[in-house]
Amino acid sequence: MAEAIEKFSKALDQIPEYVTTVIMQSRKAERRSPLLEALVGLAVRTAWEPIKSMISVPGIDKELQRTCRILAVLICPAPEDHKAVQDGALLPLAKEGMLEISRDRLEQVFPADWVHRLREGLGGA
Repeated sequence: MAEAIEKFSKALDQIPEYVTTVIMQSRKAERRSPLLEALVGLAVRTAWEPIKSMISVPGIDKELQRTCRILAVLICPAPEDHKAVQDGALLPLAKEGMLEISRDRLEQVFPADWVHRLREGLGGA
């Protein structure tokens, strides 16, 4: 889920470029008078911003991603053995500082050797 949210967010950011390209290609294919691509791009970005704000709540994608990553770690029976969980959940959480905040809690919940291996795998995080 966390990876899908990230891909979706990146795809949303690419929509104005895509729409601009489609408009330019369509005008050319229909032999309509050419428009300056920069102006079309500006118009598309201007129209896109209110649309994007209706389908996206600022900050929710990051919060939702973080929640999905935390759940992935918690529901995985052996996160230390699953590369997908390590790469898709543990490493991103470590990069945003979640493991620093939760270091003591991790040591209370997970076996000490697992936390030690996790820290080694995350470069001492």
